[in-house]
This record gives sequence, structure tokens and C-alpha cells, in this order.
Amino acid sequence: MGSVISASQTAFVKGRQILDGILIANEVVDEARKSKKELLLFKVDFEKAYDSVDWGYLDVVMVRMSFPTLWRKWIKECMCTATASVLVNGSPTDEFPLERGLRQ
Repeated sequence: MGSVISASQTAFVKGRQILDGILIANEVVDEARKSKKELLLFKVDFEKAYDSVDWGYLDVVMVRMSFPTLWRKWIKECMCTATASVLVNGSPTDEFPLERGLRQ
């Protein structure tokens, strides 16, 4: 998993907590204030990142990362069979297939 997940990733990894990144950033800011050092922080939040994932691109990435063919097939099957429905005036619409994005 080390070649897929960065050692600095704090969320969605066993033994790590999603808040670890925030706590570390808070410690850095606190230390900079105490030592009166200048500090620049840059935070990027990709809006609706899961909704915009292109399935073809994801497959290319998996190929380049040497994911086994069977794993890629299972992952693509989970993505390509996804359907959704929305509530309109309290009633669900007919299901429709999703064409991009990942279920969360």
C-alpha cells in the first residue's frame, strides 16, 4: 500500500485519524506564533472531488500502478453498475445510471 497511499495521508488508513492532519497543522501554527516565525499555509479543497472522477482516467491510473486485471475489473464493475435516484416533491424518480464519480 506504500506505493498507493502516501505516508503523510491521515484519513482512511487503519490506525490514523482524519483529524490528525488538522491537529498537526494547528501545532505548526502554534509553534510559529510562539517562536514569532513567519508562516504561510496553503489549503486546497477540491469541491465535489468524488463526484468528478473520470472512470477512464481512474482505469489508466490503475494500469500504470500495476493493479491486477481482476481487481480493476471488480472496481470498474462497482463503478459502472451504479445508479441513482433523486427526490422530487418527496417522491423518488426512476433510477438512472451514473456516468462518472465515485460512491462514498
